[in-house]
Amino acid sequence: MYIDNGAADGHELKIEVDGHEYTAAETESYHHDGTLDTAEVDGDDGGHVAYTDTDHDGTADLATRYDADGHQIGQSHYDAASGKWTQGGGNGSITVDTPHGEQNVGPATADTTNSGHNDTAVVTDADGNTWLYTDADGDGKADYSMEIDAKGQVTISEHTGEHQWTEIERGHIDAGGVYQRDGQGFAEFGADDQSWGGEQQGGQQAVRTDSATGEWT
Repeated sequence: MYIDNGAADGHELKIEVDGHEYTAAETESYHHDGTLDTAEVDGDDGGHVAYTDTDHDGTADLATRYDADGHQIGQSHYDAASGKWTQGGGNGSITVDTPHGEQNVGPATADTTNSGHNDTAVVTDADGNTWLYTDADGDGKADYSMEIDAKGQVTISEHTGEHQWTEIERGHIDAGGVYQRDGQGFAEFGADDQSWGGEQQGGQQAVRTDSATGEWT
């Protein structure tokens, strides 16, 4: 692995690796929001690691690994207390906080925020309901859930505390496969209308889902 110890443009990211401190140039924006927070480091195997400062404190706390073909193969999170990197589940697996403890719902296979990184695991339960669990801050844990039932009714909830999920929005999938928000009694999901890959058009989210997988198209 090669890490440049200097950043020419002034956007420096501190990276702690095996007890050693390095700096690298921040050249990418993890959420594509215009804020540089990610440095790419080449690996010895032809792949690379993208180190991201998710909390903007100047130190990398998320490492996303890619193979030589550019496919994401895993993520690790930095624990400042121990000074160690902890590897998450394979290919960015996501866990969900439930009354029965944390449940692993599998790898993130969908990019619902158009960030360029898979952030959402899609599962279908025994009743035919599709669930999308999104890790918004890259810590490997679901922050939002979207339930799409067999009739196309949609419920979006936010993780607001231990074993606690709060419903923040309801909607439905219309005949054309477009998600439409129901009423005005629920808070907006996410920071803006780009969340869940949506683009606001005429009072509805211009996103489409695959009825078989629940993934946005």
